[in-house]
Amino acid sequence: MLDPPGHSSMDTVAHHVSTAYGREANVRRVGCLRETAGTEHAVLRRLLGAPPSGRGARYAPHTVVCGLLARGPLVLAIGDAQWCDEGTLRFIDELMRSSHPEPLTVLLHLPRGVPTPAAAAFHELATRDYCTVVDSARPRPAGTTAPAAEDVAELARSEPRLLAVARAAAALHSTDPDLVGALAGLPPQAADRLLEEAGTRGLLPGPLPLRGTRPLWDTLSEGERQRWYAQAAEILNDAAAPVEQVADLLLEQSRLDRPWMRTVLREAAAASRHHRPAAAVAYLTRLHAAGTEDAAVHLDLAEALVDIDPSAARAHLARLAGAPSGTAHRPIRDHAAGLLPFVALMLHDSPDSPAALGTLLRRTTAGGQDAPPAGPGPRDTGTAPAAPAGPASSTPPPTPVSPRPAASARAFARPTEHLVLAARALRTALTADGPEARETAVADARRVIWSGRPHTAWAAVAAARVLTLADDTATALDHLQRIVADSAEREELWAESHAASVRALVLLDAGRATEAAEAASAASRLADAEGATGGNPLATIALARALVARGDLDRAQEALRRIDGRRLEDCFWAHHHHLTALALVERGRGRPEQALRLLERCGTSLEAAGVGNPVFTLWWLHSTELLMLLDRPGEAAQRAEHGQELAERWLTPRSMGLGLLARSMVAGPSDRVELLTESARVLARSSDRHAHALAELHLGTELLRRSDRGAHPRLRTALATAARCGLGSVADQARRALRSSADRHAPAVLSQAERPVAELAAAGKSNRAIADTLCLTARTVEYHLTNVYRKLGVTGRAGLTKWFAVHPSQPASARALGDAS
Repeated sequence: MLDPPGHSSMDTVAHHVSTAYGREANVRRVGCLRETAGTEHAVLRRLLGAPPSGRGARYAPHTVVCGLLARGPLVLAIGDAQWCDEGTLRFIDELMRSSHPEPLTVLLHLPRGVPTPAAAAFHELATRDYCTVVDSARPRPAGTTAPAAEDVAELARSEPRLLAVARAAAALHSTDPDLVGALAGLPPQAADRLLEEAGTRGLLPGPLPLRGTRPLWDTLSEGERQRWYAQAAEILNDAAAPVEQVADLLLEQSRLDRPWMRTVLREAAAASRHHRPAAAVAYLTRLHAAGTEDAAVHLDLAEALVDIDPSAARAHLARLAGAPSGTAHRPIRDHAAGLLPFVALMLHDSPDSPAALGTLLRRTTAGGQDAPPAGPGPRDTGTAPAAPAGPASSTPPPTPVSPRPAASARAFARPTEHLVLAARALRTALTADGPEARETAVADARRVIWSGRPHTAWAAVAAARVLTLADDTATALDHLQRIVADSAEREELWAESHAASVRALVLLDAGRATEAAEAASAASRLADAEGATGGNPLATIALARALVARGDLDRAQEALRRIDGRRLEDCFWAHHHHLTALALVERGRGRPEQALRLLERCGTSLEAAGVGNPVFTLWWLHSTELLMLLDRPGEAAQRAEHGQELAERWLTPRSMGLGLLARSMVAGPSDRVELLTESARVLARSSDRHAHALAELHLGTELLRRSDRGAHPRLRTALATAARCGLGSVADQARRALRSSADRHAPAVLSQAERPVAELAAAGKSNRAIADTLCLTARTVEYHLTNVYRKLGVTGRAGLTKWFAVHPSQPASARALGDAS
């Protein structure tokens, strides 16, 4: 939008958007600054508050925008756009190309008379078909010679053919003269001429919301308007237009009184099911509301809703599963009955503990659902899986099922197989029952991930959780990020929120506290924006734990208060991570007894649920540390031994390294260093940066206690790892230990050549005087002093003097005489 200097039309556009949609638009505006024009994403950061860098930053702004759009129409207004940075402009381009159906308007405001924007991305935006230059006085394309909202009644009297052409173009969303002429009842040549005139007079559809065509229909009754749209849909259908374009027009019809209309909606739902599930829901909902008794349509609607609104999906599935035999085909009832318990699992209507998953798997198999073979297998490309190539699972083998009759041309080929496979992988990983459990669980999880057939987000996220437990965090994070991005693009609200919450928890398990806090905050905002479908508090718990790791106990406690009073016992993952988070806050507050009680409660609950995985929560490691702090070494030794036994059932670098770390806490002085050294070595190969930093910290502290010179590099490694990952608590402990190390061992770390130079410099000698005294060159003196400053952590002679005042030693001259004698 071009405006005179000192004038802005942002309020006019915002009002126009609100009027067009009939709802108040949410306007976010920011002005660009010349000094930040070269800073990547500077404007985007101020506009959306999204992180401009780091893992997952590409999708974070999209997540924020999706949350804002869920509330209503959105206007992103950028003033002085000639200074907008390239990164923000590229994001706008990507956003507009991926959000075409959304109620989104982006306004780039340019004062007249300013220099042309230098950013190449700005000129690329100007060439896009979604972009237009808008007159500052009115929200219509610049260059038109008449107002966009002429007196329609007068136009209907004086130029009815022109009005008919404008209405036809608006209904068809097209300016093709053949199509417009067919709808307006005119020859293509006449339609082409009138289209040109309508464009000149500002009557044609434009890029603003609702195409700016609302006044064209003001003089028509609702029935007349629907007849226009029905005829437009029929013309587009006969012209072989995309079926979804035709179906969009049928959504506005109050009656689907022609057979072809229902056929189009079904075809559009099938075409959009996997890339635009929200549109598929709209088409199927319209069919269902029209009184369609087709049970297959009802089932399609339920399946499309699973990742968008599982509560609504559950209601549809329950009606289908309980339908009388005469109202739904048996395959449809069986499929609905098989899918229903998994949707209940997603909503936490039934617990997701290993015992509950085992019961579900037994019922599914007994109910006739096909169970996939256990163990490693080839990548699933949609064909029946091959015979198991790995160890057998405790799940019974597949039960032969007699062929089922087709129903409404819909195929029912084991629709819940991926859900069964994911549930089995998750149960196997949690129970960790036997040395082959990890290989079996990982094989099942990878088959879910690489499956060629579409599957729900719950199954995909469950597979990522299994890979995280198996210490393949990199694959799990990549997979979760794809789920978040794909779900956002597909408008699957529940799936996006669920995957984002689990991704935050996986980042936390990897010890990446800074990224985990950012991801958890974004997931919490997303859950708030979409109404917290499913009510999963996992994002809030992950945020609290990340804040504890960063040393911010006040904010962590504030986050946990948001879920006070909520019943979490049926939310298996959330419940136990919540207990762990509460315990860590209590420990940080200096209340070890309260923290230990919470951890014991967590451990008892996990044991009752049949969990044998050592890395699901680290309650046993934290309680070992607390028992030693409370001077209860006998109980601590039993807890460490229990952790080691669990680790041996689930052999990963992380589990084995944590088992060694727990044993080192209760070991005697003769074994402690050896155990810590091995723990640090093993954890360095794991994905858990937090545990590795802790092992290095404990090892460095133990070596420091023994006055071992190897303490310093260990503490440095702990500090570097903790600082890089945002582990504020570990970093603070490492810094304190390093300061203590410097105070106790600094004279020893200075070489025989550096020590006399340092002492003479502390006594106030110049470099030349030191060189003459010690028979050195001035350059050698400078070299030694640089090393001294680095080793002692001081910045100059003044700091050196203060340090030697606290650590007096024999004068260099006296030592030199003594050495000479």
